[in-house]
Amino acid sequence: MTVPEQCRPPSKAFPTCVCIDHTYDLCMLPRTRHQETVDRIAEWIVGGRFSAEAALPTEDEIGGELGVSRTVVREAMRTLVAKGMVEVRRRHGTRVRPVDSWSLFDPQVVAWRLTGGLTREFVDDLIGFRLGIEPHAAGMAANNPAFPIAALEDAYRRMAAAVDGKGDYHAADLDFHETIVAGSNNQFLRQLIPLLSNTLRISFSLSVISMETARAALPMHRAVADAIIGRDARGARDGLATLIESARQDILGLRTDILQGGETEWKEVSHI
Repeated sequence: MTVPEQCRPPSKAFPTCVCIDHTYDLCMLPRTRHQETVDRIAEWIVGGRFSAEAALPTEDEIGGELGVSRTVVREAMRTLVAKGMVEVRRRHGTRVRPVDSWSLFDPQVVAWRLTGGLTREFVDDLIGFRLGIEPHAAGMAANNPAFPIAALEDAYRRMAAAVDGKGDYHAADLDFHETIVAGSNNQFLRQLIPLLSNTLRISFSLSVISMETARAALPMHRAVADAIIGRDARGARDGLATLIESARQDILGLRTDILQGGETEWKEVSHI
């Protein structure tokens, strides 16, 4: 099984980086001046150096601190504008937007937030999002006579094999959960799969950090599968809710290395 690991980037912009199921990895991006500048400014924002609605320094000031041209800073700001993190106001400069305005499902934004320090609020909102969708989808899947049982069983078999070192556990786990949502037979839930899948990758990268945690989750997955196959809607809903709550406890109990009690405090003394 391949599980995400923290690694050192070739830049001092971040002390660590987070690999989200190898879908997005700050360490693997080309270390261009543009990307380093985007990463550094994003670090300032997620780290709390500049709070929501706060004005950022001028392009000249940022360029002076980072040792890059105004053009590089301007292009970096365009990237952050596109991700909803900042906005440029005429005659008012560039300001930080509230977190709710950010592209929260964007893998790059997620990586910046995880690298900047995980908060309890982030974990609770992540789990709450999953609880608001997946258990209901599981109940609907159990009531769907055309549910693809073979696909669900295949995903489970691959998960079970992966804990013994045969295959990719995260890929199989993702297929398991996507099959349930797709099998809900609801067109609106199916439209959520791309967003939900990114959220699942985040959750998996935080909660499944070893063979032991993956193996411990197998019985809960089996219970959900059995409930769906047995047309037990309530059992499917309750079983998936239990599985998701277990992920919350795993994150809070196992990821104390990156979990913080509140917002990250900016500690660097800046000359801006």
